[in-house]
Amino acid sequence: MPSVDVLSASGERSGLVDLPAELFEAPICEVAVHQAVVAFENNQRQGNASVKGRSEVRRSKRKHHRQKGTGQARRGSVTTNLLRGGGAAFGLPKPRLYRRRLQRSVRRQALRSVLTAKGRDGQVHVVEGFELSGPSTKSFAAMLGACGLQGKKVLFVTAANEPILAKSGRNIPGVLVRSASTLGTYEVLAAHALLLTREAVDALAAVHGDPASQEEGEE
Repeated sequence: MPSVDVLSASGERSGLVDLPAELFEAPICEVAVHQAVVAFENNQRQGNASVKGRSEVRRSKRKHHRQKGTGQARRGSVTTNLLRGGGAAFGLPKPRLYRRRLQRSVRRQALRSVLTAKGRDGQVHVVEGFELSGPSTKSFAAMLGACGLQGKKVLFVTAANEPILAKSGRNIPGVLVRSASTLGTYEVLAAHALLLTREAVDALAAVHGDPASQEEGEE
């Protein structure tokens, strides 16, 4: 079972914490990660690109020129796509839906793969005792600097939704705050460092762990 140092908000080492082996020692599946990234990027597309077809163009229905005697090729209405201002020949459907769904098993495999990769590269950090009474970007930035993560793309993961921490970190470039239940493969993969609260370690195991193994452990 992998373990990392637990840091205080001032950057001092306060102990060790064991990371869930099913999340941070899982087999890495590059195919699942690729599918998760492609699905995420597809789901960000609006699909509202629009072009007009020949039936939608507001132009005259007259024939461009007479059929014979001009020496030119035969041509019909001025709405043809061969002329400037004519309709598109093969326009995209409107609106176009790019959304893609992944199986739950693939999503879990992809997330476990990127978490394992981050753990092997030493990019997983745990902080303990970081609490704010109100939004404070200065305090959040000071905590990142004490942990040696200043200027890096940091994904800060909390056990539950923490509006105060989210407001404190959203104005810092490169910092993204997520809860354990909303953690995604793309966000973990894009971050240079994964910073977890001590409570988020247990929350990740509860949310993204194997339900069967958790039931066996309770027995």
